[in-house]
Amino acid sequence: MRIAFLTPEYVTESNFDGGLANYLHRAALGMKQHGHHVEIFTCSEHNETISHEGVLVNRVKDNGFIFKCVNRLTRYRFRQTLNILSLSYCLRKRLLKRHRHQHFDIVQISSFLSCGLFLTFNRPAPIIARVSSYEPLLRRFYCKRLTRQQRFREWLELLPLRRSDAVYAPSELLSNVLRENANLKVDVLHPPFFIETNDFDESIYRKCLKGKRYFIFFGSIGLLKGGEVLARSLPDLLAAYPEMFFVFAGEVFQGLENQSMLDYVKDKAGAYSNRIIYLGVLKHHQLYPIIQCSHAVVLPSLIDNLPNTMLEAMALGKVVIGTRGASFEEFINDGISGILVEANNSSELFQAMERVWNMNEEERINIGKIAKQRIASLSPEITCHKLEQYFQQFISSQ
Repeated sequence: MRIAFLTPEYVTESNFDGGLANYLHRAALGMKQHGHHVEIFTCSEHNETISHEGVLVNRVKDNGFIFKCVNRLTRYRFRQTLNILSLSYCLRKRLLKRHRHQHFDIVQISSFLSCGLFLTFNRPAPIIARVSSYEPLLRRFYCKRLTRQQRFREWLELLPLRRSDAVYAPSELLSNVLRENANLKVDVLHPPFFIETNDFDESIYRKCLKGKRYFIFFGSIGLLKGGEVLARSLPDLLAAYPEMFFVFAGEVFQGLENQSMLDYVKDKAGAYSNRIIYLGVLKHHQLYPIIQCSHAVVLPSLIDNLPNTMLEAMALGKVVIGTRGASFEEFINDGISGILVEANNSSELFQAMERVWNMNEEERINIGKIAKQRIASLSPEITCHKLEQYFQQFISSQ
Protein backbone atom coordinates (compact mmCIF):
# COMPACT_ATOMS: atom_id res chain seq x y z
CA MET A 1 0.00 0.00 0.00
CA ARG A 2 1.32 3.48 -0.92
CA ILE A 3 0.13 6.06 1.61
CA ALA A 4 0.41 9.85 1.59
CA PHE A 5 -0.09 11.91 4.76
CA LEU A 6 -0.91 15.62 4.31
CA THR A 7 -0.19 17.76 7.34
CA PRO A 8 0.60 21.36 8.28
CA GLU A 9 3.28 20.15 10.73
CA TYR A 10 5.79 17.33 11.12
CA VAL A 11 8.70 16.53 13.42
CA THR A 12 11.30 17.50 10.80
CA GLU A 13 10.21 21.15 10.97
CA SER A 14 11.43 23.76 13.45
CA ASN A 15 7.91 25.12 14.00
CA PHE A 16 6.06 21.87 14.72
CA ASP A 17 3.71 22.12 17.71
CA GLY A 18 3.68 18.62 19.13
CA GLY A 19 0.63 16.37 19.15
CA LEU A 20 -0.23 16.11 15.46
CA ALA A 21 3.40 16.01 14.33
CA ASN A 22 4.35 13.35 16.85
CA TYR A 23 1.30 11.22 16.06
CA LEU A 24 2.13 11.27 12.34
CA HIS A 25 5.76 10.41 13.04
CA ARG A 26 4.71 7.29 14.95
CA ALA A 27 2.01 6.39 12.41
CA ALA A 28 4.45 6.75 9.50
CA LEU A 29 7.08 4.59 11.18
CA GLY A 30 4.47 2.01 12.22
CA MET A 31 2.98 1.70 8.74
CA LYS A 32 6.47 1.52 7.22
CA GLN A 33 7.34 -1.34 9.58
CA HIS A 34 4.21 -3.09 8.33
CA GLY A 35 5.67 -3.04 4.82
CA HIS A 36 3.84 -0.01 3.39
CA HIS A 37 5.39 2.88 1.48
CA VAL A 38 4.67 6.10 3.37
CA GLU A 39 5.33 9.69 2.34
CA ILE A 40 4.70 12.88 4.30
CA PHE A 41 3.67 16.16 2.67
CA THR A 42 4.14 19.00 5.14
CA CYS A 43 4.32 22.75 5.35
CA SER A 44 7.95 23.89 5.56
CA GLU A 45 10.32 26.79 5.08
CA HIS A 46 11.94 24.77 2.28
CA ASN A 47 10.95 23.07 -0.98
CA GLU A 48 12.70 19.72 -0.99
CA THR A 49 12.32 15.99 -0.36
CA ILE A 50 14.30 14.40 2.44
CA SER A 51 14.47 10.98 4.07
CA HIS A 52 13.74 10.99 7.79
CA GLU A 53 14.15 7.65 9.59
CA GLY A 54 13.42 5.87 6.32
CA VAL A 55 10.27 7.87 5.53
CA LEU A 56 10.20 10.31 2.60
CA VAL A 57 9.21 13.80 3.71
CA ASN A 58 8.10 16.20 0.99
CA ARG A 59 8.69 19.64 2.44
CA VAL A 60 6.43 22.24 0.85
CA LYS A 61 7.05 25.96 1.07
CA ASP A 62 3.91 28.07 1.16
CA ASN A 63 4.43 30.27 -1.87
CA GLY A 64 0.92 30.66 -3.27
CA PHE A 65 1.45 33.82 -5.35
CA ILE A 66 -2.25 34.46 -6.06
CA PHE A 67 -3.18 34.29 -2.37
CA LYS A 68 -0.33 36.61 -1.43
CA CYS A 69 -1.54 39.15 -4.00
CA VAL A 70 -5.11 38.94 -2.69
CA ASN A 71 -3.73 39.34 0.83
CA ARG A 72 -2.04 42.58 -0.13
CA LEU A 73 -5.04 43.85 -2.09
CA THR A 74 -7.33 43.28 0.90
CA ARG A 75 -4.78 44.92 3.22
CA TYR A 76 -4.37 41.66 5.13
CA ARG A 77 -7.90 41.78 6.58
CA PHE A 78 -8.34 38.10 5.62
CA ARG A 79 -4.77 37.02 6.30
CA GLN A 80 -5.69 33.93 8.34
CA THR A 81 -8.19 32.60 5.81
CA LEU A 82 -5.96 33.26 2.80
CA ASN A 83 -2.98 31.62 4.51
CA ILE A 84 -5.06 28.47 5.06
CA LEU A 85 -6.14 28.44 1.40
CA SER A 86 -2.59 29.05 0.20
CA LEU A 87 -1.18 26.20 2.28
CA SER A 88 -3.86 23.80 1.06
CA TYR A 89 -3.24 24.81 -2.56
CA CYS A 90 0.54 24.33 -2.32
CA LEU A 91 0.23 20.92 -0.64
CA ARG A 92 -2.25 19.76 -3.30
CA LYS A 93 0.01 20.93 -6.12
CA ARG A 94 3.03 19.11 -4.68
CA LEU A 95 1.14 15.87 -4.01
CA LEU A 96 -0.39 15.73 -7.49
CA LYS A 97 3.04 16.27 -9.05
CA ARG A 98 4.46 13.41 -6.98
CA HIS A 99 1.43 11.22 -7.69
CA ARG A 100 2.11 11.39 -11.45
CA HIS A 101 5.45 9.62 -10.86
CA GLN A 102 4.64 7.49 -7.80
CA HIS A 103 0.99 6.47 -7.59
CA PHE A 104 -0.61 6.66 -4.14
CA ASP A 105 -3.32 4.19 -3.13
CA ILE A 106 -4.75 6.42 -0.40
CA VAL A 107 -4.27 9.89 1.06
CA GLN A 108 -4.85 10.85 4.69
CA ILE A 109 -5.42 14.55 5.36
CA SER A 110 -5.39 16.37 8.67
CA SER A 111 -8.37 18.45 9.68
CA PHE A 112 -6.06 21.05 11.22
CA LEU A 113 -5.84 24.20 9.06
CA SER A 114 -7.93 22.45 6.36
CA CYS A 115 -4.72 21.35 4.69
CA GLY A 116 -6.47 18.86 2.37
CA LEU A 117 -9.25 21.17 1.19
CA PHE A 118 -8.16 21.67 -2.44
CA LEU A 119 -7.21 18.02 -2.82
CA THR A 120 -10.82 16.98 -2.20
CA PHE A 121 -11.77 18.77 -5.43
CA ASN A 122 -9.22 16.87 -7.51
CA ARG A 123 -8.67 13.62 -5.67
CA PRO A 124 -5.99 11.28 -7.02
CA ALA A 125 -7.02 8.47 -4.61
CA PRO A 126 -9.50 7.86 -1.78
CA ILE A 127 -9.16 10.58 0.85
CA ILE A 128 -9.44 9.84 4.55
CA ALA A 129 -9.61 12.76 6.98
CA ARG A 130 -8.29 12.47 10.53
CA VAL A 131 -9.72 14.99 12.99
CA SER A 132 -7.06 16.27 15.37
CA SER A 133 -9.01 19.24 16.78
CA TYR A 134 -12.29 21.13 16.35
CA GLU A 135 -12.28 24.92 16.00
CA PRO A 136 -15.57 25.68 17.85
CA LEU A 137 -14.21 23.81 20.89
CA LEU A 138 -10.90 25.68 20.70
CA ARG A 139 -12.75 28.98 20.35
CA ARG A 140 -14.87 28.22 23.39
CA PHE A 141 -12.02 27.25 25.68
CA TYR A 142 -9.64 29.93 24.41
CA CYS A 143 -12.45 32.49 24.88
CA LYS A 144 -12.21 33.72 21.27
CA ARG A 145 -14.85 35.94 19.70
CA LEU A 146 -16.81 34.54 16.77
CA THR A 147 -15.58 37.05 14.20
CA ARG A 148 -16.38 36.84 10.51
CA GLN A 149 -12.92 35.43 9.82
CA GLN A 150 -13.24 32.86 12.64
CA ARG A 151 -16.66 31.81 11.31
CA PHE A 152 -15.16 31.25 7.86
CA ARG A 153 -12.25 29.31 9.35
CA GLU A 154 -14.70 26.97 11.08
CA TRP A 155 -16.62 26.49 7.82
CA LEU A 156 -13.35 25.76 6.00
CA GLU A 157 -12.44 23.16 8.63
CA LEU A 158 -15.66 21.20 8.06
CA LEU A 159 -15.72 21.43 4.26
CA PRO A 160 -12.91 18.91 3.54
CA LEU A 161 -14.31 16.59 6.20
CA ARG A 162 -17.68 16.53 4.44
CA ARG A 163 -15.98 15.93 1.09
CA SER A 164 -13.71 13.09 2.24
CA ASP A 165 -14.44 9.39 1.71
CA ALA A 166 -14.31 8.82 5.46
CA VAL A 167 -13.49 10.68 8.66
CA TYR A 168 -12.00 9.32 11.86
CA ALA A 169 -10.87 10.69 15.21
CA PRO A 170 -8.52 9.29 17.85
CA SER A 171 -11.03 9.66 20.70
CA GLU A 172 -14.67 8.89 21.40
CA LEU A 173 -14.98 12.41 22.79
CA LEU A 174 -14.16 14.18 19.52
CA SER A 175 -16.18 11.68 17.49
CA ASN A 176 -19.26 12.40 19.60
CA VAL A 177 -18.74 16.17 19.47
CA LEU A 178 -18.62 16.17 15.65
CA ARG A 179 -21.58 13.85 15.34
CA GLU A 180 -23.70 16.00 17.65
CA ASN A 181 -22.58 19.44 16.48
CA ALA A 182 -21.71 18.97 12.81
CA ASN A 183 -23.87 15.94 11.92
CA LEU A 184 -20.77 14.09 10.73
CA LYS A 185 -20.19 10.35 10.92
CA VAL A 186 -16.78 10.02 12.55
CA ASP A 187 -15.17 6.65 13.19
CA VAL A 188 -12.76 6.11 16.09
CA LEU A 189 -9.27 4.71 15.53
CA HIS A 190 -6.80 4.94 18.38
CA PRO A 191 -3.33 6.14 17.33
CA PRO A 192 -0.27 3.90 17.21
CA PHE A 193 1.95 4.67 20.15
CA PHE A 194 5.42 3.70 21.28
CA ILE A 195 8.38 5.44 22.92
CA GLU A 196 10.29 6.22 19.75
CA THR A 197 13.76 6.61 21.27
CA ASN A 198 15.77 4.85 23.94
CA ASP A 199 18.69 7.23 23.56
CA PHE A 200 17.87 9.45 26.54
CA ASP A 201 19.91 12.57 27.30
CA GLU A 202 19.90 13.22 31.07
CA SER A 203 22.04 16.37 30.94
CA ILE A 204 19.17 18.83 31.52
CA TYR A 205 17.75 16.67 34.31
CA ARG A 206 21.13 16.50 36.06
CA LYS A 207 21.75 20.23 35.64
CA CYS A 208 18.33 21.52 36.75
CA LEU A 209 16.47 18.84 38.71
CA LYS A 210 18.71 16.18 40.18
CA GLY A 211 17.96 15.76 43.88
CA LYS A 212 14.63 17.62 43.63
CA ARG A 213 11.13 16.16 44.09
CA TYR A 214 8.74 17.60 41.54
CA PHE A 215 5.51 17.38 39.62
CA ILE A 216 5.73 18.11 35.90
CA PHE A 217 3.42 19.61 33.30
CA PHE A 218 4.62 19.36 29.70
CA GLY A 219 3.03 20.38 26.42
CA SER A 220 1.32 23.63 25.42
CA ILE A 221 1.30 25.97 28.41
CA GLY A 222 -1.95 27.90 27.99
CA LEU A 223 -5.60 28.23 28.91
CA LEU A 224 -6.77 25.16 26.99
CA LYS A 225 -4.43 22.81 28.84
CA GLY A 226 -5.47 24.10 32.26
CA GLY A 227 -2.77 26.68 32.94
CA GLU A 228 -5.14 28.98 34.80
CA VAL A 229 -6.39 26.10 36.99
CA LEU A 230 -2.80 25.32 37.94
CA ALA A 231 -2.24 28.99 38.74
CA ARG A 232 -5.08 28.81 41.27
CA SER A 233 -4.00 25.54 42.90
CA LEU A 234 -0.21 25.83 43.05
CA PRO A 235 0.23 28.61 45.66
CA ASP A 236 -1.47 26.64 48.44
CA LEU A 237 0.21 23.40 47.37
CA LEU A 238 3.71 24.89 47.32
CA ALA A 239 3.03 26.59 50.66
CA ALA A 240 1.99 23.28 52.24
CA TYR A 241 4.98 21.31 50.92
CA PRO A 242 8.25 23.29 51.11
CA GLU A 243 10.20 20.43 49.50
CA MET A 244 8.00 20.42 46.38
CA PHE A 245 8.98 21.87 43.00
CA PHE A 246 6.74 22.22 39.94
CA VAL A 247 8.29 21.89 36.48
CA PHE A 248 6.94 23.20 33.17
CA ALA A 249 8.25 22.18 29.75
CA GLY A 250 6.79 23.22 26.40
CA GLU A 251 5.68 26.18 24.34
CA VAL A 252 4.23 29.10 26.32
CA PHE A 253 0.99 30.70 25.13
CA GLN A 254 -1.00 33.77 26.12
CA GLY A 255 -2.43 33.67 29.62
CA LEU A 256 -4.54 36.21 31.49
CA GLU A 257 -4.04 39.83 32.58
CA ASN A 258 -1.91 40.55 29.49
CA GLN A 259 0.73 38.06 30.59
CA SER A 260 2.06 34.85 29.15
CA MET A 261 0.56 31.84 30.90
CA LEU A 262 3.89 31.01 32.53
CA ASP A 263 4.29 34.54 33.88
CA TYR A 264 0.69 34.44 35.10
CA VAL A 265 1.31 31.17 36.97
CA LYS A 266 4.50 32.52 38.55
CA ASP A 267 2.81 35.79 39.47
CA LYS A 268 -0.01 33.94 41.26
CA ALA A 269 2.54 31.76 43.06
CA GLY A 270 4.01 34.88 44.64
CA ALA A 271 6.69 34.03 47.22
CA TYR A 272 6.74 30.42 46.00
CA SER A 273 7.51 31.23 42.35
CA ASN A 274 11.19 30.31 42.90
CA ARG A 275 10.05 26.67 43.08
CA ILE A 276 8.42 26.83 39.64
CA ILE A 277 10.98 25.76 37.04
CA TYR A 278 10.58 26.31 33.30
CA LEU A 279 12.80 24.19 31.03
CA GLY A 280 11.69 25.47 27.62
CA VAL A 281 10.75 23.33 24.62
CA LEU A 282 12.64 20.04 24.82
CA LYS A 283 13.25 17.21 22.38
CA HIS A 284 11.89 13.86 23.48
CA HIS A 285 15.30 12.39 24.26
CA GLN A 286 15.82 15.27 26.74
CA LEU A 287 12.25 15.34 28.07
CA TYR A 288 11.68 11.64 28.73
CA PRO A 289 14.25 11.25 31.54
CA ILE A 290 12.74 14.32 33.23
CA ILE A 291 9.29 12.72 33.08
CA GLN A 292 10.67 9.42 34.35
CA CYS A 293 12.21 11.04 37.40
CA SER A 294 9.13 13.11 38.28
CA HIS A 295 6.83 12.34 41.18
CA ALA A 296 3.83 12.45 38.81
CA VAL A 297 2.55 14.21 35.68
CA VAL A 298 -0.18 16.86 36.00
CA LEU A 299 -2.32 17.50 32.89
CA PRO A 300 -5.44 19.50 33.89
CA SER A 301 -6.78 20.11 30.35
CA LEU A 302 -10.14 21.80 29.95
CA ILE A 303 -10.64 19.76 26.76
CA ASP A 304 -8.35 17.40 24.89
CA ASN A 305 -8.19 14.68 22.26
CA LEU A 306 -6.37 11.64 23.65
CA PRO A 307 -3.27 13.79 24.16
CA ASN A 308 0.22 12.54 23.39
CA THR A 309 1.33 13.96 26.74
CA MET A 310 -0.92 11.49 28.56
CA LEU A 311 0.19 8.56 26.40
CA GLU A 312 3.88 9.41 26.80
CA ALA A 313 3.62 9.75 30.58
CA MET A 314 1.64 6.51 30.98
CA ALA A 315 4.05 4.63 28.69
CA LEU A 316 6.89 5.78 30.93
CA GLY A 317 5.07 4.30 33.92
CA LYS A 318 4.03 7.56 35.59
CA VAL A 319 0.93 8.49 37.55
CA VAL A 320 -1.06 10.96 35.43
CA ILE A 321 -3.48 13.43 36.99
CA GLY A 322 -5.95 14.25 34.20
CA THR A 323 -9.46 15.62 33.84
CA ARG A 324 -12.86 14.01 33.35
CA GLY A 325 -14.74 14.82 30.16
CA ALA A 326 -11.54 15.63 28.26
CA SER A 327 -10.84 12.13 26.83
CA PHE A 328 -8.46 11.06 29.63
CA GLU A 329 -11.08 8.66 30.98
CA GLU A 330 -10.85 6.66 27.74
CA PHE A 331 -7.49 5.36 29.01
CA ILE A 332 -7.40 6.23 32.72
CA ASN A 333 -9.45 4.33 35.26
CA ASP A 334 -9.57 6.66 38.26
CA GLY A 335 -7.44 5.44 41.13
CA ILE A 336 -6.23 2.41 39.18
CA SER A 337 -4.29 3.58 36.10
CA GLY A 338 -4.18 7.27 37.01
CA ILE A 339 -6.13 10.00 38.78
CA LEU A 340 -9.06 11.95 37.34
CA VAL A 341 -10.42 15.28 38.57
CA GLU A 342 -13.18 17.61 37.46
CA ALA A 343 -12.03 20.03 34.76
CA ASN A 344 -11.50 23.64 35.83
CA ASN A 345 -11.75 22.71 39.51
CA SER A 346 -8.66 24.01 41.32
CA SER A 347 -9.79 22.64 44.68
CA GLU A 348 -10.15 19.10 43.35
CA LEU A 349 -6.85 19.42 41.48
CA PHE A 350 -5.15 20.54 44.71
CA GLN A 351 -6.56 17.52 46.57
CA ALA A 352 -5.44 15.12 43.81
CA MET A 353 -1.89 16.51 43.75
CA GLU A 354 -1.73 16.37 47.54
CA ARG A 355 -3.01 12.78 47.49
CA VAL A 356 -0.39 11.69 44.95
CA TRP A 357 2.39 13.60 46.71
CA ASN A 358 1.64 11.67 49.91
CA MET A 359 1.24 8.27 48.24
CA ASN A 360 3.75 5.64 49.22
CA GLU A 361 6.18 4.65 46.50
CA GLU A 362 4.70 1.18 46.10
CA GLU A 363 1.24 2.58 45.28
CA ARG A 364 2.63 5.05 42.75
CA ILE A 365 4.72 2.36 41.08
CA ASN A 366 1.71 0.04 40.91
CA ILE A 367 -0.48 2.71 39.26
CA GLY A 368 2.36 3.40 36.82
CA LYS A 369 2.65 -0.28 35.92
CA ILE A 370 -1.08 -0.54 35.19
CA ALA A 371 -0.88 2.66 33.13
CA LYS A 372 1.97 1.20 31.09
CA GLN A 373 0.00 -2.01 30.49
CA ARG A 374 -3.01 0.07 29.33
CA ILE A 375 -0.89 1.85 26.72
CA ALA A 376 0.32 -1.50 25.37
CA SER A 377 -3.02 -1.74 23.53
CA LEU A 378 -1.76 1.06 21.26
CA SER A 379 1.25 -0.87 19.97
CA PRO A 380 1.76 -0.55 16.19
CA GLU A 381 1.16 -4.30 15.82
CA ILE A 382 -2.45 -3.69 16.91
CA THR A 383 -3.26 -0.13 15.81
CA CYS A 384 -1.47 -0.13 12.44
CA HIS A 385 -3.18 -3.40 11.53
CA LYS A 386 -6.54 -1.73 12.22
CA LEU A 387 -5.53 1.34 10.22
CA GLU A 388 -4.47 -0.69 7.18
CA GLN A 389 -7.77 -2.62 7.32
CA TYR A 390 -9.61 0.70 7.48
CA PHE A 391 -7.69 2.07 4.48
CA GLN A 392 -8.09 -1.12 2.50
CA GLN A 393 -11.88 -1.04 2.49
CA PHE A 394 -11.80 2.30 0.64
CA ILE A 395 -9.05 1.24 -1.75
CA SER A 396 -10.99 -1.93 -2.63
CA SER A 397 -14.16 0.05 -3.32
CA GLN A 398 -12.51 2.12 -6.07
